[in-house]
Amino acid sequence: MNVGDQVVFLDDEPELDLAEGTPATVTTFHEPDYIEFQLADGRVFTTLESSLGLRTASVRES
Repeated sequence: MNVGDQVVFLDDEPELDLAEGTPATVTTFHEPDYIEFQLADGRVFTTLESSLGLRTASVRES
């Protein structure tokens, strides 16, 4: 993962209004394995790298 990568949040944190699959952008790395990410609404969170997955384009061609 790199700064600027499009990712999805892999956990479900209802108290933060942060659902599994929420898209985000990696903004900063913190040692040892924490990553800061920003949601489309501007909120910023820090989590373990294992809680984020790279977002892949799943476009169907007809």
